[in-house]
Amino acid sequence: MDQNAEYIEQLVYKFKIGTISPEELKVLNDWYNCHDDELVTIVTQKTDTHEALKSRMLNGLLAKINADTVNKPHKRLPLWRWVAATAAVFVLLASVWFMLQREEPNTTPVIASTTIEPGGNKATLTLANGKTILLSSAQKGILAGNDIRYADGQPVDSASSANQYGGMLSLQTPRGGTYKITLPDGTEVWLNAASKITYPSKFEGHARIVKLEGEAYFQVKTVYDEHQRKVPFRVLTSKQEVEVLGTQFNVNAYPEDTSVKTTLVEGKVAIKDQQGRVLLTPNRQAVTTSSGTKVKSVNVYNYVAWRDGKFSFDGKTFEETMDEIARWYDLKIVYEHGVPDEELVGDAYRNQNIHFVMLLLEKVAQVNYKLDVSRRQLTIGEKKNN
Repeated sequence: MDQNAEYIEQLVYKFKIGTISPEELKVLNDWYNCHDDELVTIVTQKTDTHEALKSRMLNGLLAKINADTVNKPHKRLPLWRWVAATAAVFVLLASVWFMLQREEPNTTPVIASTTIEPGGNKATLTLANGKTILLSSAQKGILAGNDIRYADGQPVDSASSANQYGGMLSLQTPRGGTYKITLPDGTEVWLNAASKITYPSKFEGHARIVKLEGEAYFQVKTVYDEHQRKVPFRVLTSKQEVEVLGTQFNVNAYPEDTSVKTTLVEGKVAIKDQQGRVLLTPNRQAVTTSSGTKVKSVNVYNYVAWRDGKFSFDGKTFEETMDEIARWYDLKIVYEHGVPDEELVGDAYRNQNIHFVMLLLEKVAQVNYKLDVSRRQLTIGEKKNN
């Protein structure tokens, strides 16, 4: 092992025991971003001693260092994917230690859940007659039309007849849920957690209109009328009306927020509020509050990463980041001493359990926190004293 690898080994060990400094974490981050992301696997045995288990865990964490000696192309990936995998290993290790300390070797131990799992495919469909259908978590989305089916062609509800699918319908995700819908015109919509879209069973007239609460990503299909004119597509929210002809964009319109944000990926949209109308071009975001609409340039990835199953922290305040995390893990966030003046960077996959968030707060934001799993409450305290 060369001198650089030995130094990285020291940083990994410091990271493991929680003594790594911000400067050393940056060095480890830079090193990691030059390597392929691989999960750390640790095989445990009942006969392992505590020290043996510690040693094997450390060897597993350090296995990535050996990649320095392998001549293969590298891709740049964020540190947080490895951080999350490491956190999962720590959780596994703690569970194994618990089992080793039990004095009942012939009894299979039962360990109560002490974590909060991430969200998934969860949604309900409400028909015009008020009937609510719980959609399958094994499916990712539905296709709307004369009848409503899952993406694989299965009916969402065999007990409902086709005529029950008429009128206005609503697809709603809970906190910790996400779902996709293909509207009757072929427009694709991805709903984020705690969101609701209301749409007609059939678009008629000179415009296609839907209503949104929460957050959704739209990929609008271009449709022409009998005179070969494009039929506009409109999204109505509490503070904005977004009009498009065929484009991709994201709308964030949670009722508890003081603003509505529309971020344009491609195409062109018109944003209307109570004070006027503005045109939005790609890589721009319209933020509407009670005082009007302001437009700014943004990195659109930061606002649409959720559609691809990721968190993106860049360009967001600490409170915005924690709000997004709270909706996905169905948490209540409490700030004991106000919102910390911190800003997180990077991105991470949303399929990690809550221990990923704990590691993020501890190692990056460096704030004190308390997690009450039974109440699903995360309390954020003051910044740690270095």
